[in-house]
Amino acid sequence: MDVFAVSANFEISILVHLKLNLLELQKHFFCLFISLSLFCRAQDTIKVSAPLSPDELAEKEFNAGLDAFSKNDLNNAEEHFSASLAAKPGFDKPLSNRAVVYARQKKFDQALADVNRALAINNENADFHFNKSLIFFYLNKSDSQSTSLLKCLKINKQHVEGLYYSGILHYEKNEFDSAITFFNQSIAVDPKHLNSWNDRGSAKRAKADYLGAIADYKQATMIDSSKSFIHNNLGSAFRSINKLNEAISCYNRALIIDSRYTPALLNRGVAHLDNDNAKAAEADFNAVLKLEPKNSFALNNLASLAIKSHNYEKAESLSNQAISADQKNGFAYYNRGIARQMLRNEQGSCADWKKALELGVTNARAIINTSCID
Repeated sequence: MDVFAVSANFEISILVHLKLNLLELQKHFFCLFISLSLFCRAQDTIKVSAPLSPDELAEKEFNAGLDAFSKNDLNNAEEHFSASLAAKPGFDKPLSNRAVVYARQKKFDQALADVNRALAINNENADFHFNKSLIFFYLNKSDSQSTSLLKCLKINKQHVEGLYYSGILHYEKNEFDSAITFFNQSIAVDPKHLNSWNDRGSAKRAKADYLGAIADYKQATMIDSSKSFIHNNLGSAFRSINKLNEAISCYNRALIIDSRYTPALLNRGVAHLDNDNAKAAEADFNAVLKLEPKNSFALNNLASLAIKSHNYEKAESLSNQAISADQKNGFAYYNRGIARQMLRNEQGSCADWKKALELGVTNARAIINTSCID
């Protein structure tokens, strides 16, 4: 029995949309305005600019909020947007942007209240509807998010982030053709939209279009070569067509950028397994555990290595740890079943394989049919 076919399922392709850069999402509609106070010295005389009007003060505080937000200083961003609203209560932009700040702070009731106030002032602003969709994204309310995105795109059919996030919604429902259609549209609007190239590659890979995925991931690296997750995804696409050396090279590049990027460590370990380099694989999985001691994938892959070396007690122990870390890791149950079978615990092994099958490990069906008798 080839237990390493199981480990191969542990590769992780990171979908960039689960790690939002909200400044990037909003850069297309942030209205920047710079208010300069000019000081002119003539001999001993200093000219000072006149006091700001309420509208000017509101703009100044709004822009200070944008600046704080760009630095991920959410508390100061909130304060400046609030000061902008205090100066000009009907100013819709700080309302909409403070809503995003509140969402980032997980103050979802306040976020929805602000964005609804902004929409009450101007219901024809596509960006406001998009910001509302972001709040529902954080709340994992896909139906409400979809409704807001539809309103956004009805107002502006070329709203790049609205198109992109529509693609993400379809991707998460495994509707990969529809996802690709939306990613195509967002790329048409902005050919340098990094996330669209990356996630279209992931959708193509999910459809087993590995060469198409490789082409998209490569294009993404040409737009920005400094992102570990893109090199990781490119490596996984290469591994899907058994180009292991190319895959390992991509994982190496991801780790040069960020040596603590555990998805690339895990995937490189799996590629080493595929390449019959158990020693290198073990080193990668142990490196993951130094960073994340309860990483279920790394623990279970080490259990697979223990099974290969016929150390079944160790394999059972590692599988136990993997299950404790993630009770939905079906592959950990599968490997523990193998270890228990070899330790003559037939009843326990069959229970584990049935649990693995329940959790979607289809490989368990054949071994249940041959080894388990009800």
